Amino acid sequence: MNVNGNLQYKQAQRELFDELENKFKNGEKPSTIVEPVKDYENDNRICLTSVAFIPPHLQEIILSTVVDPLKSADSQQYYYIQNSFHLTIQNIRTINLPPLFSDSDIEKAIKVFDQIVPKHKHLFFDIEGLFELPTSLSLRAYADKGLKDLALELRRGLKEAGVPDNKTYASSDVVFGNTSVCRYTTTPNDLFFNEVKRLKNIKIGRLEVSTVSLITTNSVCHPSKTKIIKEFNLA
Repeated sequence: MNVNGNLQYKQAQRELFDELENKFKNGEKPSTIVEPVKDYENDNRICLTSVAFIPPHLQEIILSTVVDPLKSADSQQYYYIQNSFHLTIQNIRTINLPPLFSDSDIEKAIKVFDQIVPKHKHLFFDIEGLFELPTSLSLRAYADKGLKDLALELRRGLKEAGVPDNKTYASSDVVFGNTSVCRYTTTPNDLFFNEVKRLKNIKIGRLEVSTVSLITTNSVCHPSKTKIIKEFNLA
């Protein structure tokens, strides 16, 4: 895909981010979101998904420039901690208790990822701007068309293998990334939303993804609740 094509795809992602924010603010539910709980750290609802973990240097930037000021504004919310920051590459089963997957489903997913992931090249994400959802706050992550190609092929493969992704998406052909930074335990205060406004267009940096991790984890990818099943290297 040429430079102009990538710019067009990034614009399509930006428009979808904005559209989702507006729809949620108007009370619609265009895509699946995580229902809030009081204690996220000990949330026993588990999902089966594939992610790219955020490297330490970008984690430090996110913690110092986004999490710290938000936490100072409103300490009542749940803030992601070191080694829990990630980008979802492709969901398989959303969080639930009991889990919505079996050991057999995991084995099927491993075979699909083994076949598909190594055929795709490294992914690049520009992490910039906040993504506001009703129950959480994330950073937007813009990718080139390589993410779409990988995600849609994985979705087809998982469906054919009998473990279709059970998540609802707002678009079937525009795929983006996002990195959660905060989940709400209660309605945030005005100081929090003032910080959100100030940080709305923040630029974190570029992420290169060479490895996709198949994991089980809880709603906040807490290290104590996260199990890496297998890692798959991109070409």
